[in-house]
Amino acid sequence: MRKVAISNSVIGKIGILKSYLVSDLNLSEGAAMRRIDRISEFLSSLSAPVDYPLCRFKRWCVLGYRCAVFEKGWVFAYEILNGGIIVRDMSHTSLLAEK
Repeated sequence: MRKVAISNSVIGKIGILKSYLVSDLNLSEGAAMRRIDRISEFLSSLSAPVDYPLCRFKRWCVLGYRCAVFEKGWVFAYEILNGGIIVRDMSHTSLLAEK
């Protein structure tokens, strides 16, 4: 098992997502937290020795990041380092250009 570190940028984006779920989509605090908990569990699962392919999105591919998709709508870009990985960025798939 590898250690999974999550960048401050991703932590911030997850916080913004939680606020969006509650404020804009009118989800209850509990429902929003369940979604955030599922994301956290998914990110923890990246500790397994199986690696996703390099990102097909140019801005992450040139950095050598691999992409893991969560629930078909969210993409997490991560970098493999000795002994672990760092989740560097996240985005909704609709916001990523495939160029």
